[in-house]
Formats: sequence, structure tokens, C-alpha cells
Amino acid sequence: GMNTNRAEYLPHEGVMTEEISSILKDVPSGNFVDATYGYGSHFKLSDYHKHLNFIGFDRDIESVNNSKNNHNVFHLNFSEIYKLLSEKNLLPLSGILYDFGLSSHQIDSDYRGFSFQKNTSLDMRMNTNQNLTAENIINKYEEEELTNILRIYSEDKYFRKISKKIIDSRPILTTSELVNLIKEAVPKQNPIFTEKTIRRIFQALRIEVNNELDEIKNSLFSMTNSINNKGVIVCISYHSLEDKIVKSYFKDITTECICEPSIPICKCDIEQKFKYPKKKKLTPSDKEKEINPRSKSAIMRYVVKI
Repeated sequence: GMNTNRAEYLPHEGVMTEEISSILKDVPSGNFVDATYGYGSHFKLSDYHKHLNFIGFDRDIESVNNSKNNHNVFHLNFSEIYKLLSEKNLLPLSGILYDFGLSSHQIDSDYRGFSFQKNTSLDMRMNTNQNLTAENIINKYEEEELTNILRIYSEDKYFRKISKKIIDSRPILTTSELVNLIKEAVPKQNPIFTEKTIRRIFQALRIEVNNELDEIKNSLFSMTNSINNKGVIVCISYHSLEDKIVKSYFKDITTECICEPSIPICKCDIEQKFKYPKKKKLTPSDKEKEINPRSKSAIMRYVVKI
């Protein structure tokens, strides 16, 4: 029957919307990109910030097709955003918001294969036009490649046992089969720990299917010279791999000249492009975490163009 815990059914809530709104107050007028349109939950901020012309993107065609009529949304991956903005003369931007989370309709979908709590085919494509699916990876990758993906992208200590179990159990066609074999592969332990492992393995497959980390890296680097003075780059991450990329990129673009103070003329040519706000790292309030459990692991960081 209907889940009485209403919180799980609030998928349309954008994560940290209030915090984003207070950042947007201070950015200059101009074009603002919402790089993950999803349900339009962050895009709604365009109603309150009339100085910004919002432009949305999503790699998921369902998001684009279900977007509100008055919202301007394109069907593109993160790494393709720059090219379109540049072709349409929409640069420089007053800001860009990246939310690296899955849209709730992807998680909740009965056929997309993102959630280990529903028995579906192993798909996990954010962009359903592409060929590579989780099922291909699980059934066709060589053991060494599969082991590597699980090691790097899941950061789970049982990656090798699970990889071996997958190889021995092929073909594996549904999320339930995968969940069961992960349970068999790991030592008997508190079910809470087993569930964490399952989540991490699903995460690893999703990252590989969607080339997520390269998408993030390439997109961020393309934006370095595309932001107006006092404009912002805002990123919301949900696990350490995403957060590491954001941190390292932000460190790059906020670095100041590294020459010895005694040298009269800078020779290093490092020009600081952005600065950090007072608080480098923001997380959702306890109240938000309670209302929207999916926001629990969110970390928001942003930088301001000098």
C-alpha cells in the first residue's frame, strides 16, 4: 500500500534551495544555467530572481519532455553545455548550478534500474539514447576491468569478492539478481553494512555507465572563463568522488600567484580567477534532511568570480 512515511514522496524538492536562493541574490543580472533540470525544483528559483534568465539542461529526455512550458530546457550532458551556450551567444554567464544527484524520477522509475529496491532490468542510463548499460558492464567486461571499476568508483572494501562473484554468476539480468549475489559475496554481517555495500556497487556501475566523473570534470573546466565578474559556480555533490573533483577544480581556479614576495614582477603567471565565500562547505539543515532523506549526503560548495 501507500507508504505512510510521506518524506520519501517529496521528490520534487530541490536540495538546499534556500541556500542557493541567498547566493543568487548577490549575482549580477544575466544568464544563469541550471545544469541538472530534473523536475525543475531549482529552476523554480527563476520566479524569485527576476534579474536572472534561467537556462536548463538535462541529459535525461524524460526531464526535458516533462519540463514546464515556460522553462527553457535543452537535452544535453554536462560536457555539452558549453558548446551550446557558446553557439547561441549566451556567454558569459552570471552563474551555473550543478546538482550531481540523480533525479528522483530516475530512482523511482520502475524500469530504469537505478534503485536496488526495485526489481528491474540493469539499465542505469541517464541518457537513454546511449548504448552502454549496466547490464553490458556486468556481463561483458573482463574481470580486471570490472574489478577496477568497482574498486575506484565504489570505494567498497569487498570490491574484489563481488567482482569475482559477478564473473562466476553470469548472465545477470535484473537488479534483484545483482543484489542477491552481492549479499552472497560479502561476509555475514549487520544488514546495514551489507546495504551500504549494495548502494556503493550500484553507484559504481552508474558512474561507469554514465561516464559521470569525466562529464563533471570536462564541464567544470569549460566554465572557467565563462563566468561574469561576481558570478558563481555552485556544485552539489553526493559522494566523495564527486566532491573531490569539485574541491580540486575550485582549488585550481582560486589559486593566487605563488612567486616569492621578494620578486618584484610575477613570473608564475598564475592568475586567481575565483574566490571562496566565507563558508567553503555548506550542508542541508537538519530540518531539510528530515523532510528529504535524499539530501542527507549533499555537500554544496561554490566560488565567486573575481
